Amino acid sequence: MVSLNRPLKIIILAITQTYERYCVAGMTERGQWIRPLPPDHRFWASYKYDDGTFIKPGDIWEVTDYVKYNDPTSPGHTEDIRVLSYESLYKCGELNNTELCAFVKQHLESEQTLHDTLNANGRSLCLIKVDDIWKIEGANRICFTMNAKEYRNNTYKEGYPVTDLKWRSVFRSHRSISFKGFQNLYLCIGLARTEPNKNITREYPMVISIITNPFVDYPPQYP
Repeated sequence: MVSLNRPLKIIILAITQTYERYCVAGMTERGQWIRPLPPDHRFWASYKYDDGTFIKPGDIWEVTDYVKYNDPTSPGHTEDIRVLSYESLYKCGELNNTELCAFVKQHLESEQTLHDTLNANGRSLCLIKVDDIWKIEGANRICFTMNAKEYRNNTYKEGYPVTDLKWRSVFRSHRSISFKGFQNLYLCIGLARTEPNKNITREYPMVISIITNPFVDYPPQYP
């Protein structure tokens, strides 16, 4: 449940592409998930700020005017808010990767929370630490282990689709990338919305963010 305290400060943890637009999600300083929606659409029009810099994990947004939003077709999306005007949102700071990893470590969620998210049980977002990640050859999908248990997906194809804007670009540049040797691997799992007009009737899971220590830079051809 989204708290309606104002102003609302959000640490951005994920930015993904949805068709020709973009979805952003993050946590409050206390670790509460928030998915801010723009005033006039379900998704944001750009992955950049007005000055041309990228929206990225670790950015801090402050929102002063918003309401709780309920999506009647996607009941698992309990974290949504509707920003009421573009003027009521601005970037007020940013965390470097060390600071971001420290924030993430402080707000990690349990394996039960992962299961609740995968099953759209009252939520659509979770943040976990994983033991290992491996990419499915020839596909923009990954599997992972958490607490020595393998997660290979619960939809139709092996692996969870990666919609993280940066890592989609990384995978295009390094098709055989290995996650061995990373000190810390964190995943944000998020659910896609249903689209009954396209016969998508279930909120299905995606990897919406991969946060690593050490940091992996943005490829030259990003996004």
